[in-house]
Amino acid sequence: MDNDERLCVFLIDDDASVRDSLALLLGIRGYATRVFDSADAFLRAAGEGGDAWAGCVLTDIRMPGTSGLELQRIAAERGMPLPFVVMSAHGDAAVARQAFRQAAIDFLEKPFDDADLFAAIEQAFARERERLAAARRERSVGGRLGSLTEREREVCELMVQGLSNHEIAACLGISHRTAQVHRGRVMQKMEAESLAALIAACREA
Repeated sequence: MDNDERLCVFLIDDDASVRDSLALLLGIRGYATRVFDSADAFLRAAGEGGDAWAGCVLTDIRMPGTSGLELQRIAAERGMPLPFVVMSAHGDAAVARQAFRQAAIDFLEKPFDDADLFAAIEQAFARERERLAAARRERSVGGRLGSLTEREREVCELMVQGLSNHEIAACLGISHRTAQVHRGRVMQKMEAESLAALIAACREA
């Protein structure tokens, strides 16, 4: 498993023996885990900062209170991006289909092979790494755009439209030399090596 301290398996099961055995197995494998005895306990904890959590949810389907399927729905409604791996001791095809319709990574029927569990978690983590990388890129581009002065932002917008320095100068009522200076500063602050890179960065934002 890749060493990524940010990613965690959020394990939810009302059966203490299952929780303990899975937590031990995941810990031996090197996964960070947080354990909950119910979906409701997970939701309470998530309400205190779960929007910053990263990793995946590994949850049983049939539990007292909020079920695993209901938890999937609630998490989606709250905008919680964590991917779900669901498990059940009851091989119910209709439940499995519903879990997948709600974007579950996998449906594991207990007892399941360790390899299947690890494969599902790694698939979920791969999705999380993509999401986190995209979020970092977005924050980075947003920060660079925020560093532009008002005039530099105007120049940047015209550059993205494909205007030349002469055309930018005419549009803004500035000299060609001033347009050149602003263009250079925009490229530097946006860390763009080419106009194409600048356009791509601005589209990301």
